[in-house]
Amino acid sequence: MALLRARTSEGRRHQDPDLFLSHSSRDKPFVRTLAEDLTFCQVDVWLDEWEMQVGDSLHDSIAMALEKSRFIGVVLGDNFSDSRWAREELKQALSREKRSDKASVLPLLCGSAEIPAFLEDKIHIDFRGAYYPALVRLAAAVHGVSRLRVEEAIRLAPPSTLSGVIRCLRYCAVEPYIVLGEDDFKEIAGIPGTILREDRVRFDPVAVYNARVSPRIRNLMHKLLHDVWADADDDVQVSEAMTESMAQAPRGKPSLQRRIQRGSRAKE
Repeated sequence: MALLRARTSEGRRHQDPDLFLSHSSRDKPFVRTLAEDLTFCQVDVWLDEWEMQVGDSLHDSIAMALEKSRFIGVVLGDNFSDSRWAREELKQALSREKRSDKASVLPLLCGSAEIPAFLEDKIHIDFRGAYYPALVRLAAAVHGVSRLRVEEAIRLAPPSTLSGVIRCLRYCAVEPYIVLGEDDFKEIAGIPGTILREDRVRFDPVAVYNARVSPRIRNLMHKLLHDVWADADDDVQVSEAMTESMAQAPRGKPSLQRRIQRGSRAKE
């Protein structure tokens, strides 16, 4: 069974977006792929083409989203410096971060871009090399997972697919559900056998795929079954990697459990 949460206008009144993606429109192909992958990692992304409707005020909608989103991912692609909109969004994001005294701006490097001088003191996430490890780091940052856990998960089983990303998050105790739009949610929730609970629904991807659904939902279920869900062989590889890591631990140093036991006996 999988768990799905709706991204609705009503829901936006009660729950703020996790991540606003600030970017140049010419970097949209990368940003769209990133946003779609993040939805499978339980990250509620605010993306202009997903959120805004015909007639909405571009300036007001973006300004509000920048203030309400928990994090602002600044996509520093090849065209970022040429985009006036992106530069203005970055200014607003940095201003908000200064007011709140809380780190919320996440520099995301892609393409051949270099990090601007005024962001050099910030730890960034680099998508220029390996995409999927960077995706793990971004999703984990949004979920508040420590870097120690994240880097350990990536080291033990470097992800090369979306299912590998999900596996790394599960290793860090994040069991991600999917965040989709209201119309997708309603179509899936209307299929017999699904379990609806407020803005969440549990469903069987195989049953949904075989039901009378739109081609979009069928494509979504296909991606869930073939790209997102971990295979048994992959789980074995993770287990083997963890076992090998433990087997290679220096024998001269006692384990943490043994050190704790020794300390307890010393106190006695």
